[in-house]
Amino acid sequence: MLAKTQQISSKSLLIVWVYYPAVGHLVEALEVAANYHKAHPNLKIHLLVHHKSPYLLGDYCNFIEAVYPIDDEHGKHTESISQLKLPDTFDYVVFPKRLLYTPEDFTSSLLACNRLLQKHFKARLWHGYNDTPDAHPQALTSAPYSAFTIQIPTEKISFKLPTRIGYPLIAVMLKGASRQSIWPSFRTWKKIFNTIHLAYPNATFIITGLSRVHSKAKVSTAKAKETVTDFINSIPGAINAYDVGLDNQLGLIQRADVFLSPHTGFAFLAPCLGTPWLALSGGQWAEPMPARMPFYCVMPRCKKYPCNNGDIKIKCKLRLKFKQPIECMSNLTTKQEDIIQGLKKLLDEDYTFEKAYDDYAQLAFLNQVNLRKLSIAPEFVYKIRGEK
Repeated sequence: MLAKTQQISSKSLLIVWVYYPAVGHLVEALEVAANYHKAHPNLKIHLLVHHKSPYLLGDYCNFIEAVYPIDDEHGKHTESISQLKLPDTFDYVVFPKRLLYTPEDFTSSLLACNRLLQKHFKARLWHGYNDTPDAHPQALTSAPYSAFTIQIPTEKISFKLPTRIGYPLIAVMLKGASRQSIWPSFRTWKKIFNTIHLAYPNATFIITGLSRVHSKAKVSTAKAKETVTDFINSIPGAINAYDVGLDNQLGLIQRADVFLSPHTGFAFLAPCLGTPWLALSGGQWAEPMPARMPFYCVMPRCKKYPCNNGDIKIKCKLRLKFKQPIECMSNLTTKQEDIIQGLKKLLDEDYTFEKAYDDYAQLAFLNQVNLRKLSIAPEFVYKIRGEK
């Protein structure tokens, strides 16, 4: 029996997740690793990711053995692979399912790199793709929506919060990195903060981000930082946590009761830090649900949402052209009650992931969004519609 246990514990898995370096795609990789770990706790999991992603976050996940970065640039693939301090054989090797189903999503360089990696790494028992049916008897199973937490070491956090802070403590990200006008304006954010203050007079907001994402063609980073600082100073109970470094950002989000932001890949980290995400939904993509944390999505009332693959309203196309926030962001001023409703739910310790998922499906149906593009299990859709 002891020998058998030892044999199981020695099994190794390499997850090759060399995709775009955005934070959200790294979170995907961490989630896949967590799902395999949940199903096979003794599995030694290694992760290979894009070298420009914040891959060091993998070191803060106790279910990952090691994380390895690789350069996907054309002409450097073979050299990058040869420099990896990795064996070329594992018990299991897994690639992202999009490589199987939608390889056109990859740039030519990323695709070439992945094809070389598929040839390079061998599997003793099974190689395949995550969340993909496979009749192979040794195919590795996973446990979807598994809970996990990225633990930021205390010694990595240097930003000090005031000794006395109000409740609730809400971490906020105003916008992501995209230069498109797909984010709430400062005016809209002002109304959101005022609404929350009416419901929670002692609320404290940790507002974080990068000044450079607010810069424009004729607006320098220095000027953008000045504008952001002035805005934060105008919000009662707000703490300026801009440009404080990734570890400090994550430590502050982990300390918060709720994380509030529109859809941005960085926001995917909040649930992984054990902080519920109050998402201001809209734009091209629906929110993922990592780490089995409660979440709440303030959804737009729009049949086009999520409007990826060019399926976007004419009005919103014009708004993007003239640098105006798209409708779902400008209309957030009509969603104030929903924002407070979501905040109340997420502050309730009895609000579970299962309840959040149920609410998500209900809100999607009530707002008449495109259900086919959302991560809603069929049983929830049938339940809402009253079908069997």
